[in-house]
Amino acid sequence: MQTPAGTAFLFDTALKSDFLFWAAIRLARTTLIRAILATPPAVVESANADEQARVAQVLDHILPISPRRLGLLNDAAVTSSLQRYELERIVTPTLVISMADDLFGTFDGARYTAEHIPRARFIGYPSGGHLWIGHQKDVSSEIAAFLK
Repeated sequence: MQTPAGTAFLFDTALKSDFLFWAAIRLARTTLIRAILATPPAVVESANADEQARVAQVLDHILPISPRRLGLLNDAAVTSSLQRYELERIVTPTLVISMADDLFGTFDGARYTAEHIPRARFIGYPSGGHLWIGHQKDVSSEIAAFLK
């Protein structure tokens, strides 16, 4: 998992304060979209109004952030040092979805995972960032079909 630029600062500073995070949502929105939502800001800027509203809602619903800080730091520590799982032993139906421009760098790992889990299905899109901007309806439909 790659760490977007600015994430360490945001985790160490803004995540300690709900006010700072609230202010960042209003004053440094592009930075949060890139660092926290792991989505290229240009993807959001070129998205339709519904998708832009979804991004705004995601940012607004992150608050309060301070009670989540330790969990977020733990997630970052764990995901940066994961050992390889024996993916070939997984027998559960598996759907893996990722966007090539996800700034957390999930695409190659997602494709690798799907290639090594027997009968797994991989769905990849060239853009959309970590929030699947522009693909929310398609991804939701794929997940719903997979769960049936």
